[in-house]
Amino acid sequence: MAAEAGAHAAFLDGAQGPSSTLKRMQQGFQDWYLEHAPADLSYREILPIALAFSKGYADASGVTDPWIPLPLKEGASAIVTASNEEKTLSAVLSELRKLPFKEIIVVLNGCSDGSFTAVERDPRVTKLNFPQRLGHDIGRAIGAAAASEPILLFTDGDMVLPAEDLAAFLIAVDQGMDIALNDLSPYLPPFPQQDEVTRCKAFLNQALGRPDLEANSLTAVPHAVSRRALQTVGTGALIVPPKAQALALARGLAVGAPHSVDVVRKNRIRSGNTGAGNGVAQMIIGDHIEALDAVMQTEGVRLRYVTLSRSELAKARNAL
Repeated sequence: MAAEAGAHAAFLDGAQGPSSTLKRMQQGFQDWYLEHAPADLSYREILPIALAFSKGYADASGVTDPWIPLPLKEGASAIVTASNEEKTLSAVLSELRKLPFKEIIVVLNGCSDGSFTAVERDPRVTKLNFPQRLGHDIGRAIGAAAASEPILLFTDGDMVLPAEDLAAFLIAVDQGMDIALNDLSPYLPPFPQQDEVTRCKAFLNQALGRPDLEANSLTAVPHAVSRRALQTVGTGALIVPPKAQALALARGLAVGAPHSVDVVRKNRIRSGNTGAGNGVAQMIIGDHIEALDAVMQTEGVRLRYVTLSRSELAKARNAL
């Protein structure tokens, strides 16, 4: 049924003359989805419907680009941070172009290679070029400040991630989640083998009453946030991702990890992020200390841990 609807949308598109094909296909899918699809479908249920519609559209129109329409109620922006990523940046953007983003913001920081020219001209793409090395976190905050849409997806220029995976985070926020984290739990070792950074991430979530989030964190891409989340924690908080996450949890925002994308093996090895106690690890640990301090100022030093009375402590001890 979805494939037939896609073919019908392609026929109407052709009848109306040249236009933005992706925009027309997206609108056709949204109209059809609103009328025919059940409410509150999950991402795993939505994706095959979207792909069937896309195939029907492509077969009828001759379009070769496998674009993926999504039933988004609100518009979405993509923010890509890149530092000397000319080998992968074009492929990263190619995946993003398959999705119905209203804008794609590429933050180039400290690039001395061909990253600037690797970003092809596209009406949806905006390049923000900074000669000095800003770092991914500052780059994401700058991109978020420049973005205009209600849903913001963040990814990096050195990781070519399938559009089908990125779509999951857009749908999660569109359906009401304020922060959609990448669920890295399937790719992490058991607790005894985890490094200090992973344990810091898990402790932050535990201390704020969300042990179910395990070690999932805004430090990992891809992730998506709502405009409400940005307004609640402040765009500047994204400069310290654990702080933004801690503030979001403390202020009652809807935070979840709706989808798993293996970025552990895809993470680019650099001189500063390998080995025990490396510079990146120390920075992330410091960010978590700053995050804990920020929420302790309003939540108290115990955070979400319950303070037991002497009698309750004695009762718990005697039960051992």
